Amino acid sequence: MSDSQSDNAGDGQTDGSGTVRRQIPPDPATSEYDLLEILAEEAGTDIETLPPLYNEVEHVVETLFKTPPSADAQMSISFSYAGYRITIDRDGTVRLVSVKDTIERSHTL
Repeated sequence: MSDSQSDNAGDGQTDGSGTVRRQIPPDPATSEYDLLEILAEEAGTDIETLPPLYNEVEHVVETLFKTPPSADAQMSISFSYAGYRITIDRDGTVRLVSVKDTIERSHTL
């Protein structure tokens, strides 16, 4: 990833609801890795400690950008992974909502 892409990836914003918004390039060759970088940064860990993304979503992120639907479809994908609810729009906008607290609370009840 280029330095400018790395700089942009670090420009995440958190709104009052706890949703983190980040941007990845809509490039099928790098999108899954770019997403993992964001998740590792948000989780305060290394990419290697995250569960394999392929086992969870089998290239669905890559496919969103490889064969993008028309802009009129306003396509996005959402899934849960590594303690986050993730939504990715076809323009590369990523929204992360931590569900770790919810999971931890439900296990203690």
